[in-house]
Amino acid sequence: MSQAVEFHHLTSGVANTARQAVIETQFVDDKGKPIDLNGGSSTPSAGSVTPASLGGYSSGTGHGKVVQVKADGSGFDFVAPVTAPTADTLTGATDTGKSLLKATDAATARKAIGAGTSSFSGSYDDLTNKPANPAAYTLPAATAAALGGVKQGAAVPDLATDANTTTANAKINALLAQLRAAGVIAA
Repeated sequence: MSQAVEFHHLTSGVANTARQAVIETQFVDDKGKPIDLNGGSSTPSAGSVTPASLGGYSSGTGHGKVVQVKADGSGFDFVAPVTAPTADTLTGATDTGKSLLKATDAATARKAIGAGTSSFSGSYDDLTNKPANPAAYTLPAATAAALGGVKQGAAVPDLATDANTTTANAKINALLAQLRAAGVIAA
């Protein structure tokens, strides 16, 4: 089921229903006077749209004006375009901030914030005022109560398969002496 919607344009008095596709439109200049479009519309010819042909063009500044809705909503005014702020016109900006905004290269930006440059090579040896390195750590000797460093003992060759008891005892005693000297077993 379709339903026709009717509307009425209050300013122009034009009334249309949803089945109609044409709405009367009137174009006005910056003084609110109607502009004659010469009986219709057409595509502008190449080069015919120039700054001078645009409404509100100021030959003194070379800039066109922009359209702005009137404060009371009754139409439009042509006003000068908004001027983009510069570093010097920013309110609340510090002198440092303004200098940074004006910087055109990295060196000037560093100078503006007081950063300067760095000649640090990246090597720890090139640093100044660095802390002293701590002394090398020495492992304490092992005791029955505390772990400590253990030194490797001298190599003891294997016993011969036909070694006598005296030779075997001498080898065992040599191994025990090395274990005691290294702190592995108590003396």
